Amino acid sequence: METGGNSLPSGPDGVKRKISYFYDPEVGNYYYGQGHPMKPHRIRMTHALLSRYGMLQHMQVLKPFPARDRDLCRFHADDYVTFLRSITPETQQDQLRQLKRFNVGEDCPVFDGLYSFCQTYAGGSVGGAVKLNHGLCDIAINWAGGLHHAKKCEASGFCYVNDIVLAILELLKQHE
Repeated sequence: METGGNSLPSGPDGVKRKISYFYDPEVGNYYYGQGHPMKPHRIRMTHALLSRYGMLQHMQVLKPFPARDRDLCRFHADDYVTFLRSITPETQQDQLRQLKRFNVGEDCPVFDGLYSFCQTYAGGSVGGAVKLNHGLCDIAINWAGGLHHAKKCEASGFCYVNDIVLAILELLKQHE
């Protein structure tokens, strides 16, 4: 999926900044449900705008590697990650106690592909942090990420996995 230039002039020094932009075209297919304010298709719309304005040619566009269980468990509890991996719309009625325990329900509904969605958005943020740590870019963008309300053991505020904390943990490997 890599496309484009890989730099943009920025700032008074005129130095070109290398930009890594993480995007998975599938991210816009996830659907929180009727009437829910979280709309992942907006990420696809943003990507289309970037394309129409010719911005993608100035960035390295990368499809994120899905975050693995062990990546997610750097912050989140093992049993919570196991729950996210296993819950589906078809099985949720059999797991009412777990839904309540992990705060999955109205604000954070169960939907098709929930765990894949979490892996994708977290993978983009962690991937951006890895690129920054290795000096492979100056700016990392992941518009699917930023879902910072998720707690160690529960979903919160439309967020299931706290990709911000995961990216920070990655950045702390190289930066104080």
